[in-house]
Amino acid sequence: MQFHWIVLDGIVLLALLVWVYRRRALKGVTYARHFSRTVAYEGDTIEMVERIANRKLLPVPWLRLESLMPRALVFGQQAGLDIRSGERFQNHQSLFSLRPYRQITRRHRVLCAKRGWYRLQSATMTAGDPLGLATVVRRFPLELELLVYPRGVPLRELPLPSHSWLGDIAVRRWIAEDPFLVAGVREYRSGDPLRAVNWNATARTGTLQVHKRDYTADHRLMICLNLEVTETMWNVVTDPDRIEQGIRYAASALEYAIGLGLAAGFLCNGWVAGQEKRPVRAEPETGSLQAARLLETMAKLQLELSANMAWLLEQEAEAGAQDADYLIVTCHTDEKLRKAADRLKRQGNGVEWMLIPPSPSPASAPEPGRAGA
Repeated sequence: MQFHWIVLDGIVLLALLVWVYRRRALKGVTYARHFSRTVAYEGDTIEMVERIANRKLLPVPWLRLESLMPRALVFGQQAGLDIRSGERFQNHQSLFSLRPYRQITRRHRVLCAKRGWYRLQSATMTAGDPLGLATVVRRFPLELELLVYPRGVPLRELPLPSHSWLGDIAVRRWIAEDPFLVAGVREYRSGDPLRAVNWNATARTGTLQVHKRDYTADHRLMICLNLEVTETMWNVVTDPDRIEQGIRYAASALEYAIGLGLAAGFLCNGWVAGQEKRPVRAEPETGSLQAARLLETMAKLQLELSANMAWLLEQEAEAGAQDADYLIVTCHTDEKLRKAADRLKRQGNGVEWMLIPPSPSPASAPEPGRAGA
């Protein structure tokens, strides 16, 4: 008879244990994570820091944390972390055991393998009693963002012709500088110094006017990135690796120009994540803020067409673009594209072509023993 009471007491205690953990396993459990940096470049290694705390007397014998991460963020191997990768995402599972009123901090080294705008919006936590009879699931909303800029390449590695003017921009900008020679006035543009303001012309016209010097200190470079791999491509990019290299070339030209104090802008027939699906156009401006804005645009760029590049160049000509240099980063130079570029030239603009080389493929690699044949 005593044995039956022992069994009954055991069942009651077990039911009580299940009831308590079902109601309180995740009560008082908090979770937070952040990146050591919110902005990085391709190839950088940063840290993702996780903090999980149990702020109650009841211990949590086991707790499983799951979250979906972009595959382009490469995590190192770590005890208690299981990673299962798919084509675009990877599922992370971590196991914890939390004693009463304890906090665990884990640091993950993360390689930013690809440019992009990464948003981690939630994590799912599952916990239960020591026997696994009761489980509780809770979703933690998160607002975590990481911006990965495209990494530029050295100027000498850009596919430019030997007669290219890009490497001579600094000379062309300063060779005729004469701060005492005034060629007229023009409207104020962002980045113009206050000392250049022509107050008489400003009072006469009612809009802020500055002296226009007889040299190219207001040199403007428009970087045009064409996402069309071929002239017949009409929607999603068919060779992403090749276009990614083109984005790196564009980022390199941008940083080079801004570093020289030039005004640089950006024109692209893709579209930016988080914005309306339309072509990208940013007016040429100077300064580090402009560089950051355009690098962010390149990081968020989607590999899908929103317009034809030849049409965009025609729009530039229609708007009366003059005295600017257009750097066209493209995989091809079909007739329509060249005609649009020639029209810009006739209006007094400079045009430079930067051809994106084909992506290397195993089929095109030389056979062993036949290199240089």
